[in-house]
Amino acid sequence: MKTTVVPAQITTVEDRIAGNFTFAQIFLMIVALILGTVIYVVLPPRMHLGSLKLALIVFQFVVIGGLAIRINGKIVAEWLATYWRYSKRPQFYVFTKNDETGREKVPVAGKQEDIIAEPKKETKTVFPTIPITEEVKVAGLLTNPSLTVSFELAKKGGIDVSLTPVKD
Repeated sequence: MKTTVVPAQITTVEDRIAGNFTFAQIFLMIVALILGTVIYVVLPPRMHLGSLKLALIVFQFVVIGGLAIRINGKIVAEWLATYWRYSKRPQFYVFTKNDETGREKVPVAGKQEDIIAEPKKETKTVFPTIPITEEVKVAGLLTNPSLTVSFELAKKGGIDVSLTPVKD
């Protein structure tokens, strides 16, 4: 049985449509063909091949065909688009320490009337009160030698307590 290796990053694999040409390369060639046809039909003398028309058709085919050449796994048109995006980025980054983003607001020392010191409220944890009868029952279960107590951590910081009978 024949096996093939499937690449992990399937999105980077380009499909070869005709021979070693990808869709983008074939698209550029078709654009050059259509543009050459438009030049042949529109420019005077119409529907006749002249030296000016031939020079324009060859020139545009060399330029657009040159964009379809593959260099280091990318076509020249993609390299030019990458270079164009790079050249349009800002060339200098100015870091300013005067930016107020992410800073704490420090009150001005001269204005004492604006500063009102609020006392911090301490939060106290209140545990539920358990009746004495319930405490006696739990103490009796924990000291029973025929039961085993197990503790497990639950989700969100809880603890699950289980009592299981001891197997002889």
